Amino acid sequence: MIFDDRCGFCRKSVQLLRRLDWFGAVEFVPLGQATELMGRHSITSQAMEAAMHHISPLGQVTTGAEAFRVFGKRIPLLFPGALMLHLPFALRLAKCVYGKVASRRHLLSRVLRCDSTHCSTHRDR
Repeated sequence: MIFDDRCGFCRKSVQLLRRLDWFGAVEFVPLGQATELMGRHSITSQAMEAAMHHISPLGQVTTGAEAFRVFGKRIPLLFPGALMLHLPFALRLAKCVYGKVASRRHLLSRVLRCDSTHCSTHRDR
């Protein structure tokens, strides 16, 4: 999973996911170290600004809530939530919630005391 390592909210989220990933099933790749991986899978910087990206072992790329649905099945405590995203309309709702959180992550980063000089969410667009 590629995540924005310059975002305080993103770093805290990945920190929690790593603690839940008891078996090391998901590899978390910081955006700052993912240039080659992004190029290989045609992932743009703009796409990374919008959502986290998960690349399956078979090379399938998913983003946002869909990525959670995929990698959540590999983390025991997230498995029930990931399965629920297969229910009718659940993924649509999750995408909406994910989009709102992702677009407001700069506010969440401030709450987490993200250093604005290192946090991509505080950059002028």
